[in-house]
Amino acid sequence: MGVLTQGTETWVKHGSPAVLTKIECITELSVGDDSVTEIETTCMEERESSTSEYGLVKPGEGSLKINTDPENETHVTILNLAQNKAKVDVFVGWADGTAAPTLQGDVVTVPQGRSWTQFQAQLRKGPPIFDKDSLVNHTIPMKRQTPAFDTLKTV
Repeated sequence: MGVLTQGTETWVKHGSPAVLTKIECITELSVGDDSVTEIETTCMEERESSTSEYGLVKPGEGSLKINTDPENETHVTILNLAQNKAKVDVFVGWADGTAAPTLQGDVVTVPQGRSWTQFQAQLRKGPPIFDKDSLVNHTIPMKRQTPAFDTLKTV
């Protein structure tokens, strides 16, 4: 059947000393697609087809969206981090479990009873969106600094 998105939770590690903050009520999350450079390896003598190898991975740009609530401390936190173009570690807990990550010093540990997607990203603040007949919201771009690593739930 697969894993539903309802029940997905997202934490960001930020600051010094490190703080782990669960961002409440995210309405949309995109990790973004990676691209890979291509290194040409074809010799000039080749007459039929070109050859190449994969090079470095260029992490993609994703985003998260919130219906901005000034009374929600986590919304204020993520908007302030984005305003400062902060680099954060992102931990997305899939809805196939409910366990939360833990922070010890500067190290975050994710429990095995849940699937996780983790990456480092630099945030950027986007403008508020005012659409008719809707809530004011922010889409916060996340320029990933690492590939997104998936750790699937173990049973």
